Amino acid sequence: MPSLIARRSVATGTLGAVAAGSRTAAGIGLAALLEGGNAFDAVVAACLAETVALPSKCGLAGDVVALYVRAGDEAPTSMISLGGAAAGLYEAAAAQGWKVPATGGLSVGVPGAPAGYDRLAEIGRLGRKRLTAPAQALAERGMVWSPMSVLLAQEARGLLGEYQPGGVVYAPASGPLAAGSVLPLPGMAKLLAEYSDKGQELFAERVGESVVRRVAEAGGVLTLGDLAPVKVDEAPAYGVETACGRLWATNAPTYGRALSEVFAKRHPAEVSPELVREVLARQARGELVPTGEGTSTVAAVDLEGNAVVVVHSNSFPQFGSGLVVEEYDLVLSNRAGRGFAFEPGHPNAPMPGRRPLTTLHAWGTQHADGWLLGATPGGEQQVPWNAGLLSELLPTARTEGDLGEALARARWQLSPSGEIRREGVEIAEYGARSSHVMVRTAPDRATAAADPRWDGEAIAV
Repeated sequence: MPSLIARRSVATGTLGAVAAGSRTAAGIGLAALLEGGNAFDAVVAACLAETVALPSKCGLAGDVVALYVRAGDEAPTSMISLGGAAAGLYEAAAAQGWKVPATGGLSVGVPGAPAGYDRLAEIGRLGRKRLTAPAQALAERGMVWSPMSVLLAQEARGLLGEYQPGGVVYAPASGPLAAGSVLPLPGMAKLLAEYSDKGQELFAERVGESVVRRVAEAGGVLTLGDLAPVKVDEAPAYGVETACGRLWATNAPTYGRALSEVFAKRHPAEVSPELVREVLARQARGELVPTGEGTSTVAAVDLEGNAVVVVHSNSFPQFGSGLVVEEYDLVLSNRAGRGFAFEPGHPNAPMPGRRPLTTLHAWGTQHADGWLLGATPGGEQQVPWNAGLLSELLPTARTEGDLGEALARARWQLSPSGEIRREGVEIAEYGARSSHVMVRTAPDRATAAADPRWDGEAIAV
């Protein structure tokens, strides 16, 4: 019999299932299914709820990467909604001798999230206004500040204080928010109302003007022109053959290419921390040229055979750039500061409009009766954690029980210096900050699974 932790990580139903990094968001996603929505409706409703429940990790100023299958698809689709470099960033970086900090004004990226959420909602049935309403109501009445949010706000207190010395809603000058306190976010409710009306054009007028003003105050170069809706890239996902079947992952510029390289033409038993470390080094040097082409995760599946996993992010490690547009309680991402290589001539240098490399990625594989899709947040640890989980799953039949057992097994990760650190040895048992979500299709059932390490939840109906 699977362990208690393994059993509680998996939920199966006969209508649909949702897994998310926030229990509240998972419930809101499930409500969309109960109201007649499909998996895409559920995932968008849950994602928007996470922008309220997990503001340190994701938001409308962040980016969205997704992998999805629809009924009858022979391969997954990669969807990337990622902003490019601001028009003036390259020259500004050169003027500073290419010493651009990972936070602050120059680090702020062009938001891809509104266009990404919009595209996923288009594949749904309920429409953007219905999918936004629960998140807006949550922001108005207030969300419960979780122990995880307490920890992330504590770790980012210096960052938030540097750019908002008088305090900010997420880190008040009077002292940290206590676990269990209720935090209304009227500014975010107003932001979500704007998104409900304008969708991917969210930053075209008032909201964009506020963002540009806040970035300029911190020395950034973002303009209203930079904030035009990003182009959402959808294409067949990149696939490789492994000794245990085909593995697909999101396309460049995500790290899906690195994950694919780890498993290509190998048995999962051959995948080692040393191999992952070497592939990540090649990715950072710009050597993984694609052939042809803080963070949270949400996934949903329905009985029609639709399945989608979303990775949405303010970048890494938490509270993005450290800048908050206080009128809207909006955390600005630092995708540009974290993602680009600030070096002239580098293939990942911040040329105007170029999208940076991003550690965000999602993966998919098949089992005897359908599809299995998954992802985790974690910055540079995403490939190690996904590699570890897939090394457990690929040799199995990928049954519902296999999902829980794989999630419960010890993780390994890489230190900043490249040393291998394992749960139960160098770090505490269940001490990794992975937060995997997975969804599984089958003819008469829908399954979701969530990592037991953080506050994630899988629920089904």
